[in-house]
Amino acid sequence: MFTPEPLKGRAFFVSPETQARTARAERMFVRMESKAQEGAMGVALRRALARLEAVSTIRIEGKRPRVKAILFLESVLDERTALTDEKLQSTDAFDFEGANDREVAVEVVRYVQALEHIYRGDGARPFGVEELLDIHSIVLHGKPANETGSTLRRSPFRLDSEVGAKAYAPPSPQRIPALVEDLCMFINRQEYAPTAQSAIAHFQFESIKPFKSGMDKTGRLMCHAVFHRQGLARSIIAPIGLEPAIDTKSHAELLMPYHFGKSVDGQNLGKHLNRWIEFCAWSEEVSIRTADAFLDAMLRLKDAWYEELGRPNKGSAAMALITLLPGVPVLTASQAARLSGKSVTAVHDAFARLEAAGIVEVVETSQRNRVFSAPRAVTLFEELVNKLVPNDPVARNSFVPSFFIS
Repeated sequence: MFTPEPLKGRAFFVSPETQARTARAERMFVRMESKAQEGAMGVALRRALARLEAVSTIRIEGKRPRVKAILFLESVLDERTALTDEKLQSTDAFDFEGANDREVAVEVVRYVQALEHIYRGDGARPFGVEELLDIHSIVLHGKPANETGSTLRRSPFRLDSEVGAKAYAPPSPQRIPALVEDLCMFINRQEYAPTAQSAIAHFQFESIKPFKSGMDKTGRLMCHAVFHRQGLARSIIAPIGLEPAIDTKSHAELLMPYHFGKSVDGQNLGKHLNRWIEFCAWSEEVSIRTADAFLDAMLRLKDAWYEELGRPNKGSAAMALITLLPGVPVLTASQAARLSGKSVTAVHDAFARLEAAGIVEVVETSQRNRVFSAPRAVTLFEELVNKLVPNDPVARNSFVPSFFIS
């Protein structure tokens, strides 16, 4: 019967084969960072990849976010603005396909906001329970824990599965605080390379079950916190949820083998961890290959616009916009000014030029705010999502039925 124990004082053997795979994935990560910086597409690529990571993660819950709904929702706020009821009301003029369409888009945007919260933070600051609670609260509610009252699990956890119940005993609520504190200390020790460190932390996090809901989202965000702390991710955000969205069953079986009746004990825990670390390394490779291909597509679109605009000056607002729009294809002038570093006046003039060239079009909201959309960039991101992830997402929990008893 498996139940999580503290990580302090424990060492896990990572096989040479697994180490080789994680090292290869991390080398790819570093090269991708350099390529993004050389192409001057850092902001656009970062935003696009963060969005893809969020879409992938929400699809692991069996939901199917619609790209246009997400993009138009992004246009009414920035990554630091909470999705309040007032903000949501300002989206009423957009063409959402019902309440569920907007709700799923909200989940995606909140995940992106949680990512930005992590990567804006000081990577040298110790990772603690408060940070974990904030990440969890932001991704579920759009606000930090001190504004929502989010806490660790206080109810017993039971599996609605005889197979899993015979192999796994979830920790009681009384054990949760100490186990989570121990997990945070493990993250701060940085005893392994980033991929292995994040994978072991994720495996432990999932076995603790510290929250009633949002486990998959928060666990993956915690992995991003490890990447950021160890300096693996700086200018880009790898969509590591992409492979789990493609092969959700393998993701669930490797992350939570005990839920499938597999024995996890001192004798074979290392074997299970190595298989999970290898899956995480492969997920990184998939994410970096995707980022590389999408960056190339963004650069081609930027080059096409450059010619269509008559080759604008490199330091101009028009040049800044055609560099930004491939990754942020729906936005307001004020958002474009903030992201590009240009004045609002210069951005308005540049948008007029892009509109005349047929590169952008204007969407009028009920508040008469002008939202600019670059249709070819919207299509580019839609095609990326449709090509990579299944048409019919399968919820992770469909493989792992469970419930809480208050």
